[in-house]
Amino acid sequence: MNLTSKKYLSQVEEVIKKAEAGEVYPVYLFIGDRPIIHPQINKLIDCLVPEEARDFNFEILSPDFFSEGRLLELLETRGFFPGRKVILVQDLPLLVSADTTKTRWKKTLAAIEAGDDNRAKELISRIFSDLKIDPKELIGLSSGQMKEVLGWPKDLRIDNLSEFLEDHGEDLECIEPIHTGSGDRIFSWLAQRADPTRAIIIIESEVVDRRCAFYKELKKHGPVVDLDKEKKDKKGGADLARSFIRSLVREKGKEIEPKAIEAIMDRVGHTDLVGLKTEVQKLISQAGDSIRIKAGDVCEVVVRHKDEELYKLTGAIGEKNLGKCFNSLSYLLDQGIHPLAILTTIANFLRKMIILRAVFEYGPGIQTIKNLQYNIFKDQILPEIKENMGDALPAVLKGAHPYALYKLSLQADDFDPDQMLDFLASMAEMDLEFKGGQVSHRVLLEMLIFRFISM
Repeated sequence: MNLTSKKYLSQVEEVIKKAEAGEVYPVYLFIGDRPIIHPQINKLIDCLVPEEARDFNFEILSPDFFSEGRLLELLETRGFFPGRKVILVQDLPLLVSADTTKTRWKKTLAAIEAGDDNRAKELISRIFSDLKIDPKELIGLSSGQMKEVLGWPKDLRIDNLSEFLEDHGEDLECIEPIHTGSGDRIFSWLAQRADPTRAIIIIESEVVDRRCAFYKELKKHGPVVDLDKEKKDKKGGADLARSFIRSLVREKGKEIEPKAIEAIMDRVGHTDLVGLKTEVQKLISQAGDSIRIKAGDVCEVVVRHKDEELYKLTGAIGEKNLGKCFNSLSYLLDQGIHPLAILTTIANFLRKMIILRAVFEYGPGIQTIKNLQYNIFKDQILPEIKENMGDALPAVLKGAHPYALYKLSLQADDFDPDQMLDFLASMAEMDLEFKGGQVSHRVLLEMLIFRFISM
């Protein structure tokens, strides 16, 4: 039974209501980012295991210790208290494959960029375990060598991972690979011995290969609540986000006016449910004793996440990744960002690249920067440049994060300085086209981006 329609939250509630009424299944599968699906799983666990029996009749099986034999042993062992046992299996290894490695690396890079070092370490250690690689073996390798060893996806940048391993490689846990089994023994248990009054499996996975045989077979035995699949549906994703906001607010005994919901959607967007949850929690906390959250509250408290998307757009331009550029552009336009604001962002990004190119070309040399590790750039090169330039230091270097400057400097090396100057001069004409031309703004921006990354 696959619960993947646009009414995700209502279907989660349906699963929980059935559990409350005694209609339970031997296995449940929840797919999606952990901050989103875990609260829903906790609600289900509350229905399945009384709180007084939780310490003895509920167990968590992490991927580092998973094997078919271990899971079956837990299922067959009676709980200390009367009633059913519930086993929560996290990130079941049997549901991932080589085809999901790229997605797992994306989540890892996102954790690194968000500064969530513990999460990044956990993900890297697990991937390396699956690849049977000791993380310490990669320390000191060039980016090209590291890509070869990891079988790195061609359209992902490895710079952030390289820097992270340089800083944290010694701290990574070396997890011994475990023989997980084929899954046949689990399905034999489900088909022949499963009794939901005695034992239930709940699986939570952030990444799943939906084409693998294990996943297809698992769907036959219980509900699959697939939030990741819902997020790919643009219209359904927006409806889901609105329902998600209302659900979070109701859980805390408060109300929210429709204009406030739309204001949140305008500032955060609908695809980042983790970001939505963070901002709604801030609103609830800020509301205090007030029952109703209003649009004015949103304007005071909620940050604009579209600034992050503008940053993603310029980052994709710097990487010369046309697909990423157009994805970010579509998101920004669909969220109502004015095309002239996007044009201004691109122009400012170009100015920064030109200034940095000039600064480093006539300082240590752009090729020197390209071959430097981040720590040397931050601790030696950047302070030296700032000291030498003194009061003449360009504004782009004042107060900017060293890593942002490092990445921008690397990207600037891939663009010809004379062409960048010519391109900047031509942007005045582009501005006139935006204000009075007959071509659509989306087409003009796509042409602009294509010209930019073709330099």
